[in-house]
Amino acid sequence: MTELVKQLSRGVQRINLGLRYFCAGLLFFMMLLGTVDVMGRYLFNRPVLGTFETFEILLPAIVLLGIGYTQESRAHVRVEILISRLSSGKQTFLNFLTNGLALLISILILWRGWVLTVAYWRMGRRIPTIEVPMFLPQLLVPIGASLLSLVLAVQMLQFFTQKKGEAK
Repeated sequence: MTELVKQLSRGVQRINLGLRYFCAGLLFFMMLLGTVDVMGRYLFNRPVLGTFETFEILLPAIVLLGIGYTQESRAHVRVEILISRLSSGKQTFLNFLTNGLALLISILILWRGWVLTVAYWRMGRRIPTIEVPMFLPQLLVPIGASLLSLVLAVQMLQFFTQKKGEAK
């Protein structure tokens, strides 16, 4: 089972690495678009139409697609004043418990995000300025939540196999 967990972990790392580069590319595109918009606005009195709406889509995309990587890197803010004073076994149990709760919440976000995405798709609504279907930005919510769920599930398996290894 330990080898399976390692393979899952490597697979999730590859996915998150690809998304990390994708998000960096989105950020670079946003930087270029913002620069062109400001230059067009102040130098030529011709701003780029839809810049604000594009930023409204891309900023959440960067956050939602990067949240799994942040969890994998264990870079979320944690309060360790109390936790650091606990024994190793209790810390592992507490990490397992909090990851389980986070997994439950991320699965709920995935489910409701998917329901809303399907609703937007059926309505056929579009963002007026840039003519992008509303369901596409909304689709980022279940995608991001599924990646976070995958990372949390792998981490829980790692906690479980670590605890099982300590018991032997």
